[in-house]
Amino acid sequence: MAPCGAGPVLAVLLALLGALLPGSGGALTSVHPQEAILPRGGSVQVNCSTACDQPLRLGLETLLAKTEVAKGDKWKVFELSNVQEDTNLLCFTSCAGEPQTVASTSLTVYWLPEHVELAPLPPWQPVGDSFTLRCQVWGGAPRADLTVVLLRGQKELRRQPAVGEPAEVMATEPASREDYGANFSCRTELDLRHRGLGLFENSSTSRQLRTFALPMTSPHLSAPDILEVGKNSTVDCFLDGVFPVWEAQVHLSLGGRRLSPTIKDSEDLLSATAMVMADLDQEGTQQLTCAVNLGNQNQETRKTVTIYSFPAPNLTLSELEVSEWTMVTVACEAHAAAVVTLIGAPAPTSAQMPASKAQFSFNASAEDNGRSFSCSAALEVAGQVLYKNQTQQLQVLYGPRLNEEDCPGNWTWQEGSEKTLKCQAWGNPPPKLDCRRKGDKVSLPIGDLRPVKREFAGTYLCQAVSVRGKVTRQVVVNVLYHQNNLAIIITVAAVAILGLAGIAGYLYNRQRKIRKYKLQKAQEENRGPHWVLGKARAVQGPARGAAGGFKGATLPLALTHAEETRARCTLAQLVASAPLASCVSPAAAMPGPWPGLRWALLGLWAALSLGLLGLSAVAQEPFWADLQPRVALVERGGSLWLNCSTNCPRPERGGLETSLRRNGTQRGLRWLARQLVDIREPETHPVCFFRCARRTLQARGLIRTFQRPDRVELMPLPPWQPVGENFTLTCRVPGAGPRGSLTLTLLRGAQELIRRSFVGEPPRARGAVLSATVLARREDHEANFSCRAELDLRPHGLGLFENSSAPRQLRTFTLTPDRPRLAAPRLLEVGLERPVSCSLEGLFPASEAQIYLELGDQRLNSEVTREGDALTATATATARAEEEGTGQLVCNVTLGGESRETRENVTVYSFPEPLLTLSEPVAPEGTTVTVTCTAGARALVTLDGVQAVASGQPAQLQLNATENDDRRGFFCDATLEVNGEILSKNRSAELRVLYAPRLDDSDCPRSWTWPEGPEQTLRCEARGNPGPSVHCARPDSGAVLALGLLGPVTRALAGTYRCTAANVQGEAVKDVTLTVEYAPALDGVGCPERITWLEGIEASLSCVAHGVPPPTVSCVRSEEDGVIEGLLRVAREHAGTYRCEATNTLGSAAKNVAVTVEYGPSFEELSCPSNWTWVEGSGRLFPCEVDGKPEPSLECVGSGGASEGLLLPLASPGPTPRASSISSALAPGIYVCNATNRHGSVVKMVAVSAESPPQMDESTCPSNQTWLEGAEVAALACAAGGRPSPRVRCSREGTPRPERQRVSRNDAGTYRCVATNAHGTDARTVTVGVEYRPVVAELAASPPGGVRPGGNFTLTCRAEAWPPAQISWRAPPGAPNIGLSSNNSTLSVAGAMGSHGGEYECAATNAHGRHARRITVRVAGPWMWVAVGGAAGGAALLAAGAGLAFYVQSTACKKGEYNVQEAESSGEAVCLNGAGGGAGGGPGAEGGLEAAGSTEAPAGGEVFAIQLTSA
Repeated sequence: MAPCGAGPVLAVLLALLGALLPGSGGALTSVHPQEAILPRGGSVQVNCSTACDQPLRLGLETLLAKTEVAKGDKWKVFELSNVQEDTNLLCFTSCAGEPQTVASTSLTVYWLPEHVELAPLPPWQPVGDSFTLRCQVWGGAPRADLTVVLLRGQKELRRQPAVGEPAEVMATEPASREDYGANFSCRTELDLRHRGLGLFENSSTSRQLRTFALPMTSPHLSAPDILEVGKNSTVDCFLDGVFPVWEAQVHLSLGGRRLSPTIKDSEDLLSATAMVMADLDQEGTQQLTCAVNLGNQNQETRKTVTIYSFPAPNLTLSELEVSEWTMVTVACEAHAAAVVTLIGAPAPTSAQMPASKAQFSFNASAEDNGRSFSCSAALEVAGQVLYKNQTQQLQVLYGPRLNEEDCPGNWTWQEGSEKTLKCQAWGNPPPKLDCRRKGDKVSLPIGDLRPVKREFAGTYLCQAVSVRGKVTRQVVVNVLYHQNNLAIIITVAAVAILGLAGIAGYLYNRQRKIRKYKLQKAQEENRGPHWVLGKARAVQGPARGAAGGFKGATLPLALTHAEETRARCTLAQLVASAPLASCVSPAAAMPGPWPGLRWALLGLWAALSLGLLGLSAVAQEPFWADLQPRVALVERGGSLWLNCSTNCPRPERGGLETSLRRNGTQRGLRWLARQLVDIREPETHPVCFFRCARRTLQARGLIRTFQRPDRVELMPLPPWQPVGENFTLTCRVPGAGPRGSLTLTLLRGAQELIRRSFVGEPPRARGAVLSATVLARREDHEANFSCRAELDLRPHGLGLFENSSAPRQLRTFTLTPDRPRLAAPRLLEVGLERPVSCSLEGLFPASEAQIYLELGDQRLNSEVTREGDALTATATATARAEEEGTGQLVCNVTLGGESRETRENVTVYSFPEPLLTLSEPVAPEGTTVTVTCTAGARALVTLDGVQAVASGQPAQLQLNATENDDRRGFFCDATLEVNGEILSKNRSAELRVLYAPRLDDSDCPRSWTWPEGPEQTLRCEARGNPGPSVHCARPDSGAVLALGLLGPVTRALAGTYRCTAANVQGEAVKDVTLTVEYAPALDGVGCPERITWLEGIEASLSCVAHGVPPPTVSCVRSEEDGVIEGLLRVAREHAGTYRCEATNTLGSAAKNVAVTVEYGPSFEELSCPSNWTWVEGSGRLFPCEVDGKPEPSLECVGSGGASEGLLLPLASPGPTPRASSISSALAPGIYVCNATNRHGSVVKMVAVSAESPPQMDESTCPSNQTWLEGAEVAALACAAGGRPSPRVRCSREGTPRPERQRVSRNDAGTYRCVATNAHGTDARTVTVGVEYRPVVAELAASPPGGVRPGGNFTLTCRAEAWPPAQISWRAPPGAPNIGLSSNNSTLSVAGAMGSHGGEYECAATNAHGRHARRITVRVAGPWMWVAVGGAAGGAALLAAGAGLAFYVQSTACKKGEYNVQEAESSGEAVCLNGAGGGAGGGPGAEGGLEAAGSTEAPAGGEVFAIQLTSA
């Protein structure tokens, strides 16, 4: 660069150089810079110079716009501007007498790509499918340095050079879940760092990819097949495996109507739940649709739903409470398509078809009291039969009744037996019963169990009284009892017998004494010689006297034979009271016993016989009749045999009186048997009779029927029952009986609520009704209630018959008396959406409650949320224009047939925004603009503080637009009073004023002074509307100044620029001067590094420096202190190095200038030997130095033989005129060397021989070599070429390689191989890499020691290998959700499960092998410790049990042996110690007992047994 200030100095210097050079010299042309790189549109200065003394032409050949900015005699400086593309420049010189010479330079233009665009990505990309990234790059140079990079976030996907226009780079990548939301971009890199510039990057707009996964399966739709109009039903739809689940949309619709589902997502599960209520207009078959949309795909499930309307049947009774014998009509009507069944109606005839109506009439009787009528409506919908029931109960009013069955007229009981006096009166209302005995009015104890007394006997009058009348019945109570006549008779008889016995004894004793006296007397009188003393004899006999007896008697008598005989007979008669034949003696006759004794004894026996006969006659009646069975219980419709019998010897006739139907009869003399069939009456009294001896013998029986509880009906429950209120459970069991054996139980689930037994009911009573009032609770919601009937006939020898009703479900609810809380605005503007919410607490069940919001006649679409017992509905209310005025907002909550409602008045108003208009929103400067603000008819407007005259009137402003009014804002405010509230709305507008550009000094300074180097932003801003464009360019060259861009300041930017601001309104021009200050610089033009003087001429040393401000320059010879000034006579000693220093305020610059003194050529033997050996390939060519300035041109040409005409390569820097290159093989021989410069020439003969130094290249000694670990050690493959043959040695850099037989990985490193011969050395660096098979060095788990279920763990695997190994894992089968890092070195599991437990294997693989290690992961929760603790506890218990068993066994044996020893002596026990082993334990041992079967005892064990025997 040659600024204006340095131009004259440079011109003088170049002129001086031209004068110093001789005219016959060569016309050499040079150019500076040799090559240059600049931004597109930039400028550059090119210096063309020549060595020609008198150039005819010196110029620059180019198609670019050029400007000559400076020149001298032998140089010119051209400025090239607006360089748009790469080009080559030619500097040419035409010198007199010389051919034209040229010098070329190249200009390289760089510029960033104009447009980098990444093609749009698909809106949604399925996971697993591949997508294409396409990047297009327009422009950018140089292309050799331009690279296109595809990025995912900051990660490089592909890097490729930019080729073609536009350059296109493509990459295909598989879509994954991790790519969801990832940003993809394209970046261009223009790398000019190797050219001394930086790295320039440009990126496209990033594009976001959204990936998704939608399973191929259809959503699961759960909904009822049928829907009832007006009833809420739940619809569920879910789909698993959706990603991203939060982006998916679920649509539920019924018959084209969109439902409002509640959508939930959990991990990959998407579910939607909606409440559907069908309307009447949807009745019929509709499609229920669930559609899941994600990305550009959707999955849909359709289900056919039948919507029906089925109201409950209407059951009516003409009167619910009637008097007896009143005609009652029962009617039931249901849906037209339903079939009605009226339970309790007469059976329909075959001609009657099922219909939706049914009715019948009957004459109400007492038996119909409490009768339940049930109407069941059946409707078939989509193959399902639906039922709805309605129940009504009839009350029949009738007077009191006392029947024979319920209050028998004759009671006969045995005294002392326990009986219950039963007399039941019937009637509605229930009558009051009172029984009193005739005469004394004693009350009969009815219903109490008590022993029967004879005082109960009598005739009673029982009277039942109610409001409907009274009835009286006579009841006779008979009590049977017997008088104790037998005891009296026995007592009298015993007394008589004892008296007679006493009298007989007294008479006998007196007679005996008399006889004894007479005998004694006779002895005394008749004692003579013929009496001898006889042997005492003992006469013994049994004593059977009346008063007592003697066991034996001995009489010492001295009698004659005749006397002895008479005495014996007398005694015998006394004892036996009977004559003995042996006692009759003809010789002598003694008087016999007293004759009255015999008759007395006979009379006693006769009295006893008559007494017994009389007793028997008193205790027994003569004849009777009997009926068996006397009491019988028969199932209704069954049969029974009755047996009639009598003890009458010859009954005249007999039979069985009954109203029952007879089937067969069997007879005998005193009996008959008849079979009674189809017994249906509740109670009958058959009578068995016989006619005997003019008397009628009768026996009454009792036959009762029973009916099982085949039909048990629980009356329907209310559809909804408020909690805390009572409801009635009514159970009806028609026909079952007898009622006294019936028990009814009302149940809640399995819990008994009430149990009633009908004991004491009349035997004829059939059927039963049980009602109970129950308090409804929350727990009763959806509870099942039922009725169980039990007919207990086990006391009658039959079984227990049970039956239960169908369960009925109760739905309870709680609806707070408070009204719902309605949150809504008091004012509602037409067309605006305002939130409305309504909530109510204290609801149960909240899920069954219905809530809706209504504005006027418009039902709002509410979103209902439930939390606990609270229900909240939120909606958006939008009023219509026709609803303007006061309306009502209604919130209604319905539950269980009850509702709570809140109403609030809402004022609907219309208040459009004000209209703010400008006559000209964009007006040229000086134009009159009118601003108008208007609003509704009732609104008052204010325009920039100026209020309108009245409501509904506009407000206006007028102004003359100026520059200051540009972007002026106008504000219009409108107010409206609604229900005492002031509402406001506003509108603003902006005025744009068009005016010509203005360039102010504040925005665009006239002068800029910046130091070179730091980055600055060049700003020149202009005001104007439309915004003007500012363009600053040099007036001379057209170079453009880049405004608003931050960039480094260079001296090329210095100069004066004309800045023009223009828009459609005009333009403004301003000159701006940019001064760039920089430190001094000494370049090769103003201060060349080398200056040549010709010996003997006069010359001066001067340097021109560049710099702003202009610097001062001084030159000093290195070895001298003085400054060189003025002209010098050039001598060889003036040659040397001079230091020139330039200084200004920004710094200084120094430069060494070498001054060369030129003179003619000359040879010297030392510098140019006559004999030379040429070394091929060495940088040392033929060292032939010629002394001369300028350096002479030297040429050595072969003069004969193989070297004839060949050029000898020379080490001199000057070019040879005959050869442009050096031959790779030089022929030896004699060469003639000629040295010439412009000051003369000289010749010399040289003998040349050829050799070569060592040489190694990639082919002979590769720079990268690879060894395999474990292989035998071999030398490096390095060889060298050269003559003579070189020797090659290789050694390791740094640490010497130890001697070993096998290659180790430690042998890897850098080696230096040196080849040596006589001509030098050649060195080459060889990098040795040792590859080795992989080894898994580390495999660890975090956390160590196991993980609890649901926890996280990480496995880390580190492998050592070269080349690097690829990591792979093997997990336990079935382990899900395993994540791997990018290089597979880390395996992570989130939410561990039992399936994650097991063995994991990490394997490392490369080209040389594979290595694997395993690690075990235990997923152990608290149950593991429980199991371990349980096992330890079990082991401890087992050990304790074993010890206890051993102790018990030892103790028992010892104790058994003791007991056995004690028992052996008594023979009561035997102890067997061992199964056939041990002392005394073998078979046949004393005290032993051989078992019936043998048992093999365990080896080494003992078996003890003790057998106890009884004596």
